[in-house]
Amino acid sequence: MIYKYSFSVLGDSFYPELILNNIQGDFIIESFISPTDRKFENKPDEYGYGNLSFWHKNKFSTEDEILKYEKDFIEFIGKNHSLFVENGVTESEVFIEIYFDGGQCNFEIFNKELLKHIGDFEVSLPISVYLLKSEEINKWESEIKLKWRTN
Repeated sequence: MIYKYSFSVLGDSFYPELILNNIQGDFIIESFISPTDRKFENKPDEYGYGNLSFWHKNKFSTEDEILKYEKDFIEFIGKNHSLFVENGVTESEVFIEIYFDGGQCNFEIFNKELLKHIGDFEVSLPISVYLLKSEEINKWESEIKLKWRTN
């Protein structure tokens, strides 16, 4: 099984560019938009909210590293929560993607200890599950494990 989490924060009056240099931790900024950014180049429609999304430095995890992966998310959120809230963030989520190779799909998202911490930050946890061929999963897991060993 392969796990990919991303952490996003948003708010109607949140301007991510104002805090980019103050974010603590080694998470990767995946994307950001400001409330006044245009949705399309040739149209006046604006987003009307700010959004900032992050990935873990390793982007993916396998079952071997999932506890460390999830702890890193909790730590990153904890270090930056006040900064986000003080700058207009009103919603946050850890979007969870699960990739597996068929059969019964059982997994735990954040153990009870970690859930206590993430609950303190009022983070939503949407989940999507994707089915892949066994060969794809095995190859991908090997690549992910190698990346974790080198970081």
